Amino acid sequence: MRSSDLASRAGITVRTLRHYHQIGLLQEPKRSNNGYRDYNTHALVRVLRIRRLVGLGFSLPQIATMLDGNDPPPDTVFDALDTEYAAQIVHLTRQRELLAQLRRYGAFPDLPPELAPFHRVLRESGLPESAAATDRDHTLLLMHLIGPAGQDYLRTIYELLSHPDRASSVAAAMTAWASLDGESTSEEVMHLADQLTELFLPVIAELAALTKDLPDLPGPPERIFQQHTTNYLTPAQQAVLEKVRADLDNPAEKDQQLAQHDAEGQP
Repeated sequence: MRSSDLASRAGITVRTLRHYHQIGLLQEPKRSNNGYRDYNTHALVRVLRIRRLVGLGFSLPQIATMLDGNDPPPDTVFDALDTEYAAQIVHLTRQRELLAQLRRYGAFPDLPPELAPFHRVLRESGLPESAAATDRDHTLLLMHLIGPAGQDYLRTIYELLSHPDRASSVAAAMTAWASLDGESTSEEVMHLADQLTELFLPVIAELAALTKDLPDLPGPPERIFQQHTTNYLTPAQQAVLEKVRADLDNPAEKDQQLAQHDAEGQP
């Protein structure tokens, strides 16, 4: 058999066959007078053994030892492989659960699945698909930036924002946020910032109680986000974030401003 015949019968590629030669799993026969290498049935059986062991998950170095030995591998080898498969089963089971959750809530697949139920509430509360897509992109970036330690915070924030008492207001604010562009006026920026501050002040108070047992974040999520989005957000969106951050850092001053506006009869 030529190399192509052997590879075809064994169900591998010629490239894989050559790799087996390179790492010493299969001895390469000498070339015959016609210049071709001729493989016998012993070579086919050896390649079939290799395929069988590869299919079970053994590494090529382990296979090299097994092929030329007369005893099965020790239990520790089987135990290690079994542990690896058990971990894979856990991982795949979790992946299936995440897919089921995304499907259950009609979520776009790149949305973090733990946020899917809350995103659906916001969509049902008036958040259009275009604004939902913008929020999904921002959320995906923020999820990555805050890391695993901060993801429970973000999930809790979305849970609070999607509460029935505020979901419609949040959806409206998110829609306005997504529409901010180069044509947005300073009045629109200020108005939306005030809306967001009003929404986030009670959320932050509730968040503190719900996350008191979680590890501390490396920094406030909006600051982490802003540090990495200078060229990603529109100038109007950046201005909103700056004002919201300032207002949240100084809630007493913000309350005084609102009280003064009310006293002067300003909108």
